[in-house]
Amino acid sequence: MKRYTLYLFTLIAFSFAACQQEVAQEEDSCCAKPLAADELPDGTGSLAIPTAGLTDMSLYQLDSDWQNQNGEELKLQEFQGKVQLVAMVYTHCSYACPRIIADLKRIEMGLEQYKREDIGIVLVTMDPARDTPERLLDFAKSNNLDAKRWTLLTSGQDNIRELAALLNMKYKTELDGEISHSNIITVLSESGEIIHQAEGLGVEPDETVNAIKGLLQKI
Repeated sequence: MKRYTLYLFTLIAFSFAACQQEVAQEEDSCCAKPLAADELPDGTGSLAIPTAGLTDMSLYQLDSDWQNQNGEELKLQEFQGKVQLVAMVYTHCSYACPRIIADLKRIEMGLEQYKREDIGIVLVTMDPARDTPERLLDFAKSNNLDAKRWTLLTSGQDNIRELAALLNMKYKTELDGEISHSNIITVLSESGEIIHQAEGLGVEPDETVNAIKGLLQKI
């Protein structure tokens, strides 16, 4: 299974690198020192036999178990069928993560003409020890995140690191409990393939909005 994870990661990395356009980046990551390139965590979760209708590049091939902010158990495959915006955050972050959420809301505002059923927004915690479903629910309410569109996820650390690796998302817990991390917003197609990524904070949302609109026109 680990060999298949490495295969999927390599396939996604090479394919996305070939088509991704350059986007504005911000050098500072979050709360602590940035990570070196060789600190990308290795995925250690498992992958199921490929699901019918999904390509080898779909993140929905992952068979890991997750919980949302309501404590409900789910698989990533359940996000199939609509475009998803995905970002990794943690609720105790005081600098970068609130800005990531603000960036997501700006993108959401650029898609106001679309129904909630067309687009989902998924926040994945990097801090499962503290970000329990109850904590995530309180965080969603305090940030006025529409429960019909926004899903907050937690899982075991291995599952989170596996997904992070496939999203090219680097993070590391420091001695003081803060988490150094890159800042990436990912657009997934309705079948779970990475279509677009915006890296940095305060990136203009137009390119991401246009990528999503292009996907919606094909559905």
